[in-house]
Amino acid sequence: MTVPLSQPSLPHRPTTAGAARRLACAFGLALALGTAAAPALADGAARLHEIGVLAEQDIQQARTMLVQEGPGLIAGAPYAQRIAYLRLLRRVQIDSGHLRDAYASNEQIVELAEAEGDPLNLALGNLARINRQLDDNDPASALAALETLGARYRELGDPEFRAGFDSLHGIAYSAVGQYDRALQHFQHSLEIVHANPGLWSPREADIRLAMARMYVNARDPDRALAIVREVRAGQEQLPARMAASLCYLEGRALVVRNDIGAGLAAFGRALTLARANGLIALEAHVLGNIANANLRLQRYGPAEAAAREALGPARASAEGIGLQLAEANLGFALFGQGRQQEGLAHVDSVAAQLRQAGALSALGRLLAEKGQALERAGRYREALATVRERETIMKELAQSEREKAISALQEQFKARERAAQIATLRQENAVKDVELHNRGLRQLTTTLGAVLALVLFGVVFVLYKKSVRTGHRLSELNAELAYLSARDPLTGLFNRRSFQDRMRSRTGEAAARPEAADCFTLLDIDHFKRINDEYGHAAGDAVLVEVGRRLREATRESDMVLRWGGEEFLVYSQGVTPAQRVQLVRRILDALAATPVLLDDGTALSISATAGAVSLPLLDDEETAETNGRVDWEQAIALADRALYKGKETGRNRGYLVAGLRRPGGALSDGLQLDLILPGVPALPALPAPEALSA
Repeated sequence: MTVPLSQPSLPHRPTTAGAARRLACAFGLALALGTAAAPALADGAARLHEIGVLAEQDIQQARTMLVQEGPGLIAGAPYAQRIAYLRLLRRVQIDSGHLRDAYASNEQIVELAEAEGDPLNLALGNLARINRQLDDNDPASALAALETLGARYRELGDPEFRAGFDSLHGIAYSAVGQYDRALQHFQHSLEIVHANPGLWSPREADIRLAMARMYVNARDPDRALAIVREVRAGQEQLPARMAASLCYLEGRALVVRNDIGAGLAAFGRALTLARANGLIALEAHVLGNIANANLRLQRYGPAEAAAREALGPARASAEGIGLQLAEANLGFALFGQGRQQEGLAHVDSVAAQLRQAGALSALGRLLAEKGQALERAGRYREALATVRERETIMKELAQSEREKAISALQEQFKARERAAQIATLRQENAVKDVELHNRGLRQLTTTLGAVLALVLFGVVFVLYKKSVRTGHRLSELNAELAYLSARDPLTGLFNRRSFQDRMRSRTGEAAARPEAADCFTLLDIDHFKRINDEYGHAAGDAVLVEVGRRLREATRESDMVLRWGGEEFLVYSQGVTPAQRVQLVRRILDALAATPVLLDDGTALSISATAGAVSLPLLDDEETAETNGRVDWEQAIALADRALYKGKETGRNRGYLVAGLRRPGGALSDGLQLDLILPGVPALPALPAPEALSA
């Protein structure tokens, strides 16, 4: 199901005033303690309030004051003042990027809260520990820890804990690529913050910056830039930390939009602000992204310089993500300059760290870049091995997501089953009570005993019938679970899991019968992003459902039609002769482009698709006979994807059939023999570009 990524904007509050309100609430408890300690306690709380307000404008000076004045502020002070000091110190250390010091301060908070029996600050301290796992690029462990923490403090009910809990969920889900779940948690966190204006943490601007990072990761730079503009417009005076973060996110979004020159300019502004204000973690991230932007321009010398420069602040801040980014970019920069072994050592080191942390999504992106670098260097065998490793990683990631979904369904069923068991036990206990009561009554009269026996028989019969119904319902739920695990929930087509199951049972008979081979046809809907951007995600869902229906009608009952992912579909056909292969691809393209898709509001959308097809075995000749026997279905999908990409490059609404594959000298060449297939239906006019793109 597609979740909309645009929501109504929420009002903003000036940062300085909001900080003052939050600090006043945080230290208000100190002023309400015993009268004997009230004067000194009030002075300490007032001083912490002054430093907290200063931190919004000059974070370096605030950090220095807290370190210098800390012993005097907490020596002999009550618990409220000591915990308030440590919380402010932790925030200033996090904002300035001194994460190692912030983690140490957080452990002091946890130790102090445990000694005082303070469940709220103990829960908030554990949230900060989970945030450290995210800084170390370990989102899987962070999600598991959040589930445990949520169960432990389910009844806490504090808005600061609930807002921080949802905010960390959003960051973790964004890190593993589950952007719909991330957005839901970010929005819930914003709602809590707006309902509690004096909340100390998290701050509204920090949540919005996390949402902007999510949109950049989701390759949606326009929404990220919109959030940057909203935050700037909602602030009367931006703190240096916020201004630097906004410039940094603006640069990332511009680079994703391929406006690399403007992105580098934004990174330059962010770097100046970060260095001027001692924001070392942000400085490391900015330098890492400057290196990445130069890599995209194939400017390997500047990329190496920026990456090496990023290593210093990254190590000083003790943030794993920034250090991994710098080391990976350094590796690719060295590789691009011909120092391939030295560069690969850095890249493989980062890959090992990501693999150990279970950060499969980030590992997949790193392996994709490594494969491209190897291919550009002509090291095709290693490039192919890297591509296969990435495919394995992505399969593991998809399998993990499916297992989580199935586990959730099973937990829901078990909960309903437990409720039914409790109800049954209650009924059984009631029956036993009635039976015990009726034993005495049966001694008075045989007739009354017979009546009671009939009643008991009726109750037993009812329980038996209910047990039968429960068994039937269990069978239905198991069947429903099996169907959901094999089908795409939106289109009803088969999914990757069911296709992989079929491929495991596929024999090699087709390899010996080239006159009736297996045909794999990979399709991608043309200009699908424009449909989502101009007409909305509901229209995109309607197009996906209609494409699935047309594919089922255009193919045989024996063909397997599945949604490969996003707007990509796959048709697997057995027993296809060479003469039928072109007809199969043309029939599919004609079926999709023949008539427009009619939306609920009456809009008619003209659609088309680009296809890449390959048959196993490939067309047999003396040069390719040995190669054909070694091409498995996974390689066939990869070849079909390359043929599809060729169709996208040459104009869309067409298909390419892989006619042959050559391996001169035993090594895979970069060339394919492709046959162009044009649809019989005339090409439909392309969708008009959205106004924002044409401006």
